[in-house]
Amino acid sequence: MSRPTSTLRLCLLLPLLLGATARAAAPASPEPAPPKVVRVGAYVMSLYDLNPTSNTFTADFWLWFVHPRPLDLKPLKTVEPENARDFRPSLEVTEDHGAERYHAEKVRGVFNHGWNVANFPFDRHELQIRLSEGQDETAVLTYAADTANTGVDPAVKVEGWRVDRVTMTTATHAFDSTFGVPGESGGSAYAQAVISIFISRDAFGLFWKLHAAVYIAFLIGLISFFLDPSKDGLFNGRMSLLIGMIFAVVINTQRVAAALGQSPAFTLADKLHVATLVALLGGIVAALISRRLHLANRGDDANRLDRRMAAGLFAVYFGVNVVLITAAAHAG
Repeated sequence: MSRPTSTLRLCLLLPLLLGATARAAAPASPEPAPPKVVRVGAYVMSLYDLNPTSNTFTADFWLWFVHPRPLDLKPLKTVEPENARDFRPSLEVTEDHGAERYHAEKVRGVFNHGWNVANFPFDRHELQIRLSEGQDETAVLTYAADTANTGVDPAVKVEGWRVDRVTMTTATHAFDSTFGVPGESGGSAYAQAVISIFISRDAFGLFWKLHAAVYIAFLIGLISFFLDPSKDGLFNGRMSLLIGMIFAVVINTQRVAAALGQSPAFTLADKLHVATLVALLGGIVAALISRRLHLANRGDDANRLDRRMAAGLFAVYFGVNVVLITAAAHAG
């Protein structure tokens, strides 16, 4: 009985042994090749037409790519601007430098930017030029930022602005689409390079230029508290003065809007103008109350009211301005 049992065990083990031998003999699947790395950098030569009304800016810059020479790549042909309205490359150059190949071109472009002017004129902005690889996905090709050579020409000047710095960063732009490639699903991802131009507005000179009229109107409104409302002529002059200052503030609001452009945001300038209008309306209310007190033979109470209202309005108005301007300057 022992012999047939051994034979049976051998028959059962034989297929297992053959399968293991076949798997051991089969060639291992090759590891996927690492993605090709392309170094990318940019140097900004000019910046102009900063336009919050059309949500655009224009820039001229040199753009370059560097990769190992054995790779047959044409990055200048496959790069795509993501946020450009107009993108015009010129002066294309391809050169070999030792073991690396260098591609460069000069670009002039108009780019979209959502201008947040809520803190105008203390606003700061990061203008982005977003570029991405348009042919090979990140499994095949990735970008590395040439941070050492990316920058801005010191000669770049933009009236009313300071160009603080220019940086280059790289990332992966993932899409929820394969763009219709047959046999693929689940999305796709491509290398992305972002040129960031950090700018800040020359704030204080522009601030006083646009708001001096508002503060003068407020101070003239305060002077009206020293006009005796018990006399008809002075009361009428006091009311006319306050109403005239309200019209002056409204006109200055339109002037600021023309300088800034139409914006749905409730800007710092809007807040300061509204605060001034409220203060002047407070002056009108105080004048009416003071007039009634004089007519009721309560002249001392009327004078006391005028003094307290003038001091109170000045203190509150000054405090509101400090808070609003400090917050805007801090937030940018």
